[in-house]
Amino acid sequence: MSLIPEIKPQQSIELLKELHILTRDGKINQDTRRKLKQVYHLYQFIEPLMADVLKQKDSLSLVDHGAGKSYLGFILYDLFLKDKPGAHVYGIETRAELVTKSEALAQRLGFEGMSFLAMTVDLNAAARKNRYRDGTACLQHRH
Repeated sequence: MSLIPEIKPQQSIELLKELHILTRDGKINQDTRRKLKQVYHLYQFIEPLMADVLKQKDSLSLVDHGAGKSYLGFILYDLFLKDKPGAHVYGIETRAELVTKSEALAQRLGFEGMSFLAMTVDLNAAARKNRYRDGTACLQHRH
């Protein structure tokens, strides 16, 4: 459990340190506090949707377009999806160096249900081809 009130009790402190939201000694600064609040705010909206999908289906794929450093994907996975069989987060990012760093972090933390791809995605083409079927949620956010 964390002594910082903004951090959810089930949140991995190791993950927050790896994402540089927390310092090595476990402190948080104003800039990262805002980032964490923003991600937790999105989590509040997304978590009930994911829970609803998992009530109806036995799997869930979450696609994070424009993942950047994958703050949102990692935190969603850590707080909600890591213990759900059949759940997977795909982080899609155009910058290969961020994909490589995210892959390494997921491996270090044992987050087997996370994958990262260096690519661009045409959401309109994906919708026309009906690639995103039931049980897949797509996130597109700006950093």
